[in-house]
Amino acid sequence: MPKFCDLTGRRFGRLVVVRHVGRNQNKRQVWDCLCDCGRPHIADSGALIKTHTTSCGCYLKERITKHGGSNRASYNTWRAMMRRCYTTQDKDYPRYGGTGIVVCAEWRTYTGFVAAMGEPVGKETLDRVDPYGDYTPTNCRWASLATQARNIRKRTNISGHRGIYVVNAGKWMAAITASRKKYYGKCRDTLVEALEDRKKLELLHWGAE
Repeated sequence: MPKFCDLTGRRFGRLVVVRHVGRNQNKRQVWDCLCDCGRPHIADSGALIKTHTTSCGCYLKERITKHGGSNRASYNTWRAMMRRCYTTQDKDYPRYGGTGIVVCAEWRTYTGFVAAMGEPVGKETLDRVDPYGDYTPTNCRWASLATQARNIRKRTNISGHRGIYVVNAGKWMAAITASRKKYYGKCRDTLVEALEDRKKLELLHWGAE
């Protein structure tokens, strides 16, 4: 029997492997994956490693529909939006998907997104009017960097504890700065959980005192 190879966390095209779910009828290892478009997908090791499967099917659908967006700013923006909300390995996930921010159903395909938003002008990028809200047609706009700078989401530290913040929907999150980089814990329902995350972050990035 071939040696087991753990694919958890690895990327294959648009798919990121989330967890191992067993074997299929052909005795191949099967994996639960998450596509950049936000949809789950099941694939076996062979299909992933040999790149026979690189998405949940959305890539083929996009090619068939010929959306023509691969070289457009709106398409790159859409992919980045989906990654930070649904790909746990993305560096920005803790501040977006990790705090409960989601993309509305009609925007989980590029064609739905560009139909509502169109193309940015000049150096405009995607901005949420309510920086705590989800990605929806009523909460998003193309905006200049100056406009976005005035609209940056601020975490309010009302916990009375260093490095613990209130984030989206009244939840709690730990954060720490080390070597000029910011690191975040998970979005938690209680202050106690966030405090535990803060201790773990301190041990990991500052070391034992």
